[in-house]
Amino acid sequence: MQEARRDFLKALGASSALAMCGAMATAQRKRSYPEPPAPAEQGDANASSSSAQSAQRAQLKLNEKEFRELLASLYDQVSELKRDVEGNWTSQVFSVRVYKQTSEIERLAKKLRSLSKI
Repeated sequence: MQEARRDFLKALGASSALAMCGAMATAQRKRSYPEPPAPAEQGDANASSSSAQSAQRAQLKLNEKEFRELLASLYDQVSELKRDVEGNWTSQVFSVRVYKQTSEIERLAKKLRSLSKI
């Protein structure tokens, strides 16, 4: 009985050693790298560069137009708020309308700030 167990364990050890060697051999196999892409032609690079620049210019023009419109709107609202505040005495409580106007002015100012960062 002891002999059968020893033979079984020897066979099990040998088979596991062979399996480990096979796994190590496949893991150590060198991988082939893919072929590098062909170099781009100079004409294609210039065309894509000029189209990117023209798209960027168009975006900047749109941003400038929106910036100027927002600035004009901000100026109008600040002028209106100034007229409303000048009509009130400082000892009086500001109206809800003044509060809403200041909120709108803050919103426009934040939008202008974000457009100026671009």
